[in-house]
Amino acid sequence: MASGGFRFGVVVLNWNGRDFLDDCLSSVLASDHPDFFVLLVDNASTDGSVEWVQGAFEGVEVLALPRNLRFAGGNNAGIERALQRGADAIVLLNNDTRVDPGWLRALAEVLAAEEGVGVVGPRICYFDEPELIWYGGGRFIRPLGWVFHRALRRRVDERADPAGPTDWVSGCALAARAEVWRRLGGLDESYYIYAEDVDFCLRARRMGVEIRYQPAALVLHKVSASVGGAVSAFKAYHKSRAGLHLLRRHLRVWELPGALAGRAVHDGAVALRLLAGGHGGAAAAVLRAWVDAARGRVGFPVGEDGP
Repeated sequence: MASGGFRFGVVVLNWNGRDFLDDCLSSVLASDHPDFFVLLVDNASTDGSVEWVQGAFEGVEVLALPRNLRFAGGNNAGIERALQRGADAIVLLNNDTRVDPGWLRALAEVLAAEEGVGVVGPRICYFDEPELIWYGGGRFIRPLGWVFHRALRRRVDERADPAGPTDWVSGCALAARAEVWRRLGGLDESYYIYAEDVDFCLRARRMGVEIRYQPAALVLHKVSASVGGAVSAFKAYHKSRAGLHLLRRHLRVWELPGALAGRAVHDGAVALRLLAGGHGGAAAAVLRAWVDAARGRVGFPVGEDGP
Protein backbone atom coordinates (compact mmCIF):
# COMPACT_ATOMS: atom_id res chain seq x y z
CA MET A 1 0.00 0.00 0.00
CA ALA A 2 1.38 3.42 -0.92
CA SER A 3 1.67 5.89 1.93
CA GLY A 4 -1.16 7.97 0.51
CA GLY A 5 -3.42 4.92 0.66
CA PHE A 6 -3.65 4.95 4.44
CA ARG A 7 -6.93 6.27 5.77
CA PHE A 8 -6.07 7.83 9.13
CA GLY A 9 -8.50 8.37 11.95
CA VAL A 10 -7.15 11.10 14.25
CA VAL A 11 -8.62 10.79 17.75
CA VAL A 12 -8.28 13.93 19.88
CA LEU A 13 -9.22 13.42 23.53
CA ASN A 14 -10.57 16.43 25.41
CA TRP A 15 -11.50 17.24 28.99
CA ASN A 16 -12.25 20.91 29.67
CA GLY A 17 -9.64 21.89 27.10
CA ARG A 18 -11.67 24.45 25.18
CA ASP A 19 -8.76 26.91 25.12
CA PHE A 20 -6.50 24.38 23.35
CA LEU A 21 -8.88 23.12 20.70
CA ASP A 22 -8.76 25.87 18.09
CA ASP A 23 -5.00 25.58 17.72
CA CYS A 24 -5.01 21.78 17.77
CA LEU A 25 -7.94 21.06 15.46
CA SER A 26 -7.05 23.79 12.97
CA SER A 27 -3.56 22.35 12.57
CA VAL A 28 -4.81 18.77 12.20
CA LEU A 29 -7.34 19.78 9.55
CA ALA A 30 -4.51 21.48 7.64
CA SER A 31 -2.59 18.18 7.35
CA ASP A 32 -1.48 17.44 3.79
CA HIS A 33 -2.17 13.69 3.91
CA PRO A 34 -4.88 12.91 1.32
CA ASP A 35 -7.13 10.66 3.42
CA PHE A 36 -7.96 11.28 7.09
CA PHE A 37 -10.78 12.23 9.40
CA VAL A 38 -10.80 13.87 12.83
CA LEU A 39 -12.77 12.67 15.82
CA LEU A 40 -12.97 14.68 19.05
CA VAL A 41 -13.76 12.53 22.07
CA ASP A 42 -15.02 14.65 24.96
CA ASN A 43 -14.71 13.30 28.50
CA ALA A 44 -17.82 15.03 29.90
CA SER A 45 -16.38 18.56 29.77
CA THR A 46 -18.18 21.37 31.56
CA ASP A 47 -16.50 24.27 29.73
CA GLY A 48 -18.61 24.25 26.57
CA SER A 49 -16.02 22.37 24.51
CA VAL A 50 -18.58 20.17 22.75
CA GLU A 51 -20.88 22.98 21.67
CA TRP A 52 -17.98 25.16 20.56
CA VAL A 53 -16.39 22.45 18.37
CA GLN A 54 -19.75 21.55 16.84
CA GLY A 55 -20.23 25.18 15.86
CA ALA A 56 -16.66 25.94 14.77
CA PHE A 57 -15.51 22.77 13.00
CA GLU A 58 -18.08 21.25 10.69
CA GLY A 59 -15.59 18.60 9.53
CA VAL A 60 -14.86 17.24 13.01
CA GLU A 61 -17.05 14.50 14.43
CA VAL A 62 -17.70 14.90 18.17
CA LEU A 63 -18.20 11.91 20.44
CA ALA A 64 -19.53 13.33 23.72
CA LEU A 65 -19.18 10.83 26.57
CA PRO A 66 -21.63 10.95 29.50
CA ARG A 67 -18.83 10.74 32.08
CA ASN A 68 -15.08 11.17 32.32
CA LEU A 69 -13.46 7.88 31.25
CA ARG A 70 -9.96 9.37 31.56
CA PHE A 71 -7.18 8.77 29.08
CA ALA A 72 -7.54 5.07 28.34
CA GLY A 73 -11.33 4.84 28.45
CA GLY A 74 -11.91 7.99 26.43
CA ASN A 75 -9.39 7.03 23.78
CA ASN A 76 -10.80 3.50 23.59
CA ALA A 77 -14.22 4.95 22.81
CA GLY A 78 -12.64 7.01 20.03
CA ILE A 79 -10.67 4.04 18.70
CA GLU A 80 -13.85 1.97 18.47
CA ARG A 81 -15.61 4.72 16.54
CA ALA A 82 -12.63 5.26 14.22
CA LEU A 83 -12.55 1.54 13.43
CA GLN A 84 -16.25 1.70 12.60
CA ARG A 85 -15.46 4.51 10.15
CA GLY A 86 -12.95 2.34 8.32
CA ALA A 87 -9.63 3.79 9.47
CA ASP A 88 -6.55 1.84 8.30
CA ALA A 89 -4.52 3.46 11.07
CA ILE A 90 -5.55 5.44 14.14
CA VAL A 91 -3.60 8.26 15.75
CA LEU A 92 -4.14 9.29 19.35
CA LEU A 93 -3.38 12.99 19.76
CA ASN A 94 -3.40 15.18 22.87
CA ASN A 95 -5.58 18.26 22.63
CA ASP A 96 -2.74 20.53 23.84
CA THR A 97 -0.74 20.11 20.63
CA ARG A 98 -0.13 21.69 17.25
CA VAL A 99 0.93 19.46 14.35
CA ASP A 100 3.06 20.13 11.29
CA PRO A 101 1.16 19.82 7.99
CA GLY A 102 3.28 16.86 6.87
CA TRP A 103 3.04 14.80 10.07
CA LEU A 104 0.51 12.22 8.83
CA ARG A 105 2.27 11.79 5.52
CA ALA A 106 5.57 11.10 7.31
CA LEU A 107 3.92 8.57 9.65
CA ALA A 108 2.21 6.86 6.71
CA GLU A 109 5.53 6.48 4.90
CA VAL A 110 6.92 4.43 7.79
CA LEU A 111 3.86 2.17 7.94
CA ALA A 112 3.88 1.69 4.16
CA ALA A 113 7.59 0.90 3.99
CA GLU A 114 7.51 -2.19 6.26
CA GLU A 115 4.51 -4.42 6.79
CA GLY A 116 5.82 -5.59 10.18
CA VAL A 117 5.77 -2.05 11.57
CA GLY A 118 2.50 -1.58 13.39
CA VAL A 119 3.16 1.39 15.71
CA VAL A 120 4.94 4.65 14.93
CA GLY A 121 5.43 7.92 16.75
CA PRO A 122 6.52 11.42 15.69
CA ARG A 123 9.10 13.79 17.10
CA ILE A 124 7.44 15.88 19.82
CA CYS A 125 8.95 19.23 20.75
CA TYR A 126 8.04 21.78 23.39
CA PHE A 127 5.39 24.19 22.15
CA ASP A 128 7.15 27.22 23.70
CA GLU A 129 10.64 25.96 22.76
CA PRO A 130 10.22 24.20 19.41
CA GLU A 131 13.95 23.79 19.01
CA LEU A 132 14.00 21.44 22.04
CA ILE A 133 12.89 17.81 21.93
CA TRP A 134 10.39 16.49 24.48
CA TYR A 135 10.00 13.01 22.96
CA GLY A 136 12.65 11.65 20.60
CA GLY A 137 11.95 7.96 21.06
CA GLY A 138 11.28 5.98 24.23
CA ARG A 139 13.40 3.62 26.31
CA PHE A 140 12.35 0.97 28.80
CA ILE A 141 15.28 -0.32 30.88
CA ARG A 142 13.71 -3.52 32.13
CA PRO A 143 16.26 -4.54 34.82
CA LEU A 144 15.99 -1.13 36.48
CA GLY A 145 12.29 -0.47 35.84
CA TRP A 146 13.13 2.86 34.20
CA VAL A 147 10.95 4.42 31.50
CA PHE A 148 12.20 7.59 29.88
CA HIS A 149 12.22 9.81 26.79
CA ARG A 150 15.30 9.64 24.59
CA ALA A 151 16.91 12.98 23.68
CA LEU A 152 14.84 14.88 26.27
CA ARG A 153 15.56 18.63 26.02
CA ARG A 154 18.20 18.06 23.34
CA ARG A 155 18.21 20.50 20.44
CA VAL A 156 16.76 19.25 17.18
CA ASP A 157 19.93 20.29 15.34
CA GLU A 158 22.01 17.91 17.49
CA ARG A 159 20.43 14.92 15.72
CA ALA A 160 20.20 12.97 18.95
CA ASP A 161 16.95 11.29 17.89
CA PRO A 162 17.56 9.30 14.69
CA ALA A 163 14.68 7.48 13.02
CA GLY A 164 14.35 3.80 13.73
CA PRO A 165 13.21 1.27 16.35
CA THR A 166 12.00 2.50 19.71
CA ASP A 167 10.81 0.71 22.84
CA TRP A 168 7.62 2.75 23.08
CA VAL A 169 5.74 5.68 21.59
CA SER A 170 4.28 8.54 23.62
CA GLY A 171 0.48 8.56 23.89
CA CYS A 172 0.66 12.30 23.25
CA ALA A 173 0.83 11.33 19.55
CA LEU A 174 0.73 7.60 18.83
CA ALA A 175 -0.20 5.97 15.51
CA ALA A 176 -0.98 2.27 15.08
CA ARG A 177 -2.51 0.12 12.39
CA ALA A 178 -6.17 -0.75 12.85
CA GLU A 179 -5.41 -4.46 13.22
CA VAL A 180 -3.00 -3.74 16.09
CA TRP A 181 -5.68 -1.79 17.96
CA ARG A 182 -8.12 -4.65 17.35
CA ARG A 183 -5.76 -7.41 18.47
CA LEU A 184 -4.72 -5.58 21.64
CA GLY A 185 -8.20 -4.36 22.54
CA GLY A 186 -7.11 -0.72 22.80
CA LEU A 187 -5.49 0.78 25.88
CA ASP A 188 -5.50 -0.91 29.29
CA GLU A 189 -8.07 0.94 31.41
CA SER A 190 -6.61 -0.29 34.71
CA TYR A 191 -4.19 2.66 34.49
CA TYR A 192 -5.64 5.92 35.79
CA ILE A 193 -3.36 8.17 33.76
CA TYR A 194 0.21 7.68 32.48
CA ALA A 195 2.00 4.51 31.31
CA GLU A 196 -0.92 3.35 29.13
CA ASP A 197 1.21 4.11 26.07
CA VAL A 198 4.21 2.12 27.34
CA ASP A 199 1.92 -0.76 28.32
CA PHE A 200 0.34 -0.75 24.84
CA CYS A 201 3.73 -0.84 23.12
CA LEU A 202 5.08 -3.60 25.36
CA ARG A 203 2.02 -5.71 24.58
CA ALA A 204 2.43 -4.98 20.87
CA ARG A 205 6.08 -6.05 20.95
CA ARG A 206 5.08 -9.35 22.58
CA MET A 207 2.83 -9.94 19.55
CA GLY A 208 5.75 -9.39 17.20
CA VAL A 209 4.76 -5.86 16.17
CA GLU A 210 7.65 -3.57 15.30
CA ILE A 211 7.64 -0.04 16.71
CA ARG A 212 9.29 2.92 15.01
CA TYR A 213 10.18 6.55 15.71
CA GLN A 214 9.85 9.07 12.86
CA PRO A 215 11.45 12.49 13.47
CA ALA A 216 10.24 13.74 10.08
CA ALA A 217 6.75 13.93 11.64
CA LEU A 218 6.55 16.91 14.00
CA VAL A 219 4.17 17.68 16.87
CA LEU A 220 4.47 20.62 19.28
CA HIS A 221 3.21 19.94 22.79
CA LYS A 222 2.14 22.25 25.61
CA VAL A 223 3.69 19.88 28.15
CA SER A 224 1.63 19.03 31.26
CA ALA A 225 -0.98 21.67 30.47
CA SER A 226 -3.87 19.37 31.41
CA VAL A 227 -2.47 18.08 34.71
CA GLY A 228 -1.61 21.29 36.54
CA GLY A 229 1.95 21.79 35.32
CA ALA A 230 5.20 19.85 35.34
CA VAL A 231 5.56 19.89 39.15
CA SER A 232 1.98 19.33 40.26
CA ALA A 233 1.19 16.80 43.00
CA PHE A 234 -1.33 15.22 40.62
CA LYS A 235 1.35 14.51 38.02
CA ALA A 236 3.97 13.37 40.56
CA TYR A 237 1.57 10.93 42.20
CA HIS A 238 0.12 9.40 39.06
CA LYS A 239 3.41 9.09 37.17
CA SER A 240 4.96 7.21 40.07
CA ARG A 241 1.97 4.96 40.72
CA ALA A 242 1.47 4.17 37.04
CA GLY A 243 5.15 3.25 36.71
CA LEU A 244 4.83 0.76 39.56
CA HIS A 245 1.65 -0.69 38.08
CA LEU A 246 3.48 -1.13 34.77
CA LEU A 247 6.22 -3.19 36.43
CA ARG A 248 3.69 -5.40 38.13
CA ARG A 249 1.92 -5.99 34.81
CA HIS A 250 4.97 -6.75 32.68
CA LEU A 251 7.85 -8.10 34.76
CA ARG A 252 8.37 -11.66 35.90
CA VAL A 253 8.43 -12.32 39.65
CA TRP A 254 12.19 -12.77 39.72
CA GLU A 255 12.71 -9.50 37.85
CA LEU A 256 10.71 -7.39 40.27
CA PRO A 257 13.20 -6.95 43.17
CA GLY A 258 15.88 -5.36 40.96
CA ALA A 259 13.36 -3.29 39.01
CA LEU A 260 11.64 -2.05 42.16
CA ALA A 261 15.01 -1.08 43.64
CA GLY A 262 15.86 0.80 40.46
CA ARG A 263 12.47 2.46 40.46
CA ALA A 264 12.91 3.46 44.11
CA VAL A 265 16.18 5.19 43.26
CA HIS A 266 14.51 6.98 40.34
CA ASP A 267 11.42 8.09 42.28
CA GLY A 268 13.52 9.02 45.31
CA ALA A 269 15.62 11.31 43.14
CA VAL A 270 12.45 12.84 41.69
CA ALA A 271 11.05 13.46 45.17
CA LEU A 272 14.29 15.04 46.40
CA ARG A 273 14.44 17.29 43.35
CA LEU A 274 10.84 18.38 43.93
CA LEU A 275 11.52 19.03 47.60
CA ALA A 276 14.64 21.06 46.82
CA GLY A 277 12.59 23.12 44.39
CA GLY A 278 10.04 23.99 47.06
CA HIS A 279 7.37 21.54 45.86
CA GLY A 280 6.83 19.63 49.10
CA GLY A 281 3.30 18.56 48.20
CA ALA A 282 4.46 16.98 44.96
CA ALA A 283 7.36 15.25 46.74
CA ALA A 284 4.97 13.81 49.33
CA ALA A 285 2.70 12.62 46.52
CA VAL A 286 5.50 10.38 45.22
CA LEU A 287 5.72 8.66 48.62
CA ARG A 288 1.94 8.29 48.74
CA ALA A 289 2.03 6.63 45.32
CA TRP A 290 4.36 3.94 46.67
CA VAL A 291 2.10 3.36 49.67
CA ASP A 292 -0.97 3.05 47.47
CA ALA A 293 0.86 0.76 45.03
CA ALA A 294 1.88 -1.52 47.91
CA ARG A 295 -1.79 -1.72 48.89
CA GLY A 296 -2.71 -2.66 45.32
CA ARG A 297 -4.68 0.51 44.74
CA VAL A 298 -5.25 1.12 41.03
CA GLY A 299 -8.09 2.52 38.94
CA PHE A 300 -9.86 5.80 39.71
CA PRO A 301 -9.22 7.32 43.17
CA VAL A 302 -12.48 8.04 44.97
CA GLY A 303 -13.47 11.69 44.86
CA GLU A 304 -10.76 12.67 42.41
CA ASP A 305 -11.46 14.11 39.00
CA GLY A 306 -8.96 14.91 36.33
CA PRO A 307 -7.83 14.26 32.75
